[in-house]
Amino acid sequence: MTKPILATNIDDLLIKHEAFIEPHKAWFDRAVEKTGDKSLNQWKGKENYFLGVNKAMKKMMPESSETERTKQAREWYQEDVIKYIKTHPEVIKKDVVEKLRKLKDKYSLALITTNTKDHIDRIIGAANLQNIYSVIIASSIDEEPEKSKLISKLIENHGKPKYYLTGKEEPEIIKRFNELGVKVIKVKDLPSI
Repeated sequence: MTKPILATNIDDLLIKHEAFIEPHKAWFDRAVEKTGDKSLNQWKGKENYFLGVNKAMKKMMPESSETERTKQAREWYQEDVIKYIKTHPEVIKKDVVEKLRKLKDKYSLALITTNTKDHIDRIIGAANLQNIYSVIIASSIDEEPEKSKLISKLIENHGKPKYYLTGKEEPEIIKRFNELGVKVIKVKDLPSI
């Protein structure tokens, strides 16, 4: 008998949100410094921030293709996330990590992340989160991060999860899982499964 799938995110579930948002802010600070365009600051923390990334990258790498610019932007950001985790180990939510490790016997744990495969493996290593997930669905380095596409990929390749566990507000993702009939659980309700 196969175990039911418990899908999760990583941002603000296993690793505090600051480990992702502080490098995000630093990315835009660096873009402003390199381009001299202070209007890029408006994209910090926005849901559609990648529009600002594209604008900045066109200025920084005008001769490069869109794919090359996207790849470079994501490389810079994810390297900053890895550095942040290594220099701030307190961002690891050890209590949640231990709860998930215990759930491995009961569920097949699947991580859905807009981080790229190479970088999520390195993020997991930096945070000492190895051997938690049996499935990792990550985005490609050369495409804009879109979690809804990754959900479809999980379902196509591994089946529909029984639960989706999240540590943060993700209105569109939660709506999508609800439409699919997947029960969404907030981290505070983790003991209920």
